[in-house]
Amino acid sequence: ICRRSPAYALLLTLLLALAAVSRGGGNCSSGRAWSSLPGARLRGAAPRLTGRASASIGRASASASKENAEPEIAGTSTVWTSSVNLAKNLVGSGILSLPAGVAAFSASPGALAPALLILAATALLSAYGFFLIGRVCHETNSKTFADAWRRSVKTGAWVPQLICILECLGGSIVYAMVLGDVGFSLLQGASWLPDVLKARWAILTVVGSVILYPMCCLRSFDQLAKFSLLGNLASFYVVVFVVKRFFDGSYSPTGAFALADKSPLLALSDSFLNPRILVLVSILSTAYLVHFNAPQMFAELKEDKRWSKTRRFSLVAFAGFAAAAVQYALIMVFGFLTFGSSTQGNVLNGYATSDPWARAARGAIGISMLFGYPMQFAGLRDGIEEARGAVAAKGGELGRRISTGLLLAGVLIVASTLNDLGRFQALEGAVLAAFLTYIAPPMMALKLWGGRTARMRFVLMIVSGVLMGAIGGVVSLGPFG
Repeated sequence: ICRRSPAYALLLTLLLALAAVSRGGGNCSSGRAWSSLPGARLRGAAPRLTGRASASIGRASASASKENAEPEIAGTSTVWTSSVNLAKNLVGSGILSLPAGVAAFSASPGALAPALLILAATALLSAYGFFLIGRVCHETNSKTFADAWRRSVKTGAWVPQLICILECLGGSIVYAMVLGDVGFSLLQGASWLPDVLKARWAILTVVGSVILYPMCCLRSFDQLAKFSLLGNLASFYVVVFVVKRFFDGSYSPTGAFALADKSPLLALSDSFLNPRILVLVSILSTAYLVHFNAPQMFAELKEDKRWSKTRRFSLVAFAGFAAAAVQYALIMVFGFLTFGSSTQGNVLNGYATSDPWARAARGAIGISMLFGYPMQFAGLRDGIEEARGAVAAKGGELGRRISTGLLLAGVLIVASTLNDLGRFQALEGAVLAAFLTYIAPPMMALKLWGGRTARMRFVLMIVSGVLMGAIGGVVSLGPFG
């Protein structure tokens, strides 16, 4: 999945480092820049990847040491509002890889039956894990994931911080990969541009230096809040587009946009019960990853005299994940049926560059990724600084601009050498998301509740998560399809 090119990697580094040193306009955000946008990730201001961990939680381990430092804040969100917000936070760019997850283990339409069962099962397990985190927060009076971990597991306080840094790193890479894919597809029709300027590395160099770097240096992200709904609208449009193009037959062998190398290759029968089915499981683990936000959502849920808060939170968890699962199912089914075994890691890459609906879909996703990127990147940068014990003012403003530019350059270099979004998200899901979704929640719960049935359920979930992560990681490294 990698292509080595030291020349353009060096060029990318030099350009961004130069921008970091010379650009004096944008003041880099302080450690509190993310939190200046209340509920940013919760309300989809940084459209995800897949419902990725809140960057404000990237500083969770630091706040974990301030036990009971913040006063209790009464929740104001209803079950309905919280469920909608959860669904919004879940549905993002993670949907783009789901059809490739099916194509990874079968070319038969019959594979959709087990794929939908897996989608439903992982939604239930993910929702249950999300609920467990909220319940642990309730039992331990915790306000963050790290605080809940520390008060329940009582060891390994560094784990949440490390996982958040790695998740934000993965999220920053995926955002950049999508931006590179979008730019590459949109510029294919620009015959007046030299081919070298249409390459993904060139696109990321220009976008990174001119747009991403200044936005990553904003002191506050308040001015990006107006784009918070864009990611949700973009995801909804992609769902409608994928379904429409399947039913209108535009990409069938006789369709208006039929391409010989991308025509649907569907086998009448195929053996789909093989280990590569865990590639889809890993991708879904990433798509359903929103568990760092559970403490915040639980705290914001309004009290009700009729039902306990934990019971109402269970409704939020299962309703939100169910709503997201429906959209995931539509993309997965109709994206796979459109392209079959030729489905690409980013399903939008399979649609013709001359297709106006496809151009609109790419543009919408690209813009939402563009304005969501600074908030995703902030979690990575601030998490690394806190892990190093760095102070925001240390090294001055120039030093912070340089470190931001070099870190962004490193992320974009990695993104420019990776060309398979589905494989990367499968690996990320197997290595990181499986821990946060299937392992960490029951580990915390296991320390608090001693009932025999509950303990068996938690242990089974932990063992399943370990097996799915380990085997899924191995098969994700192998050939797809």
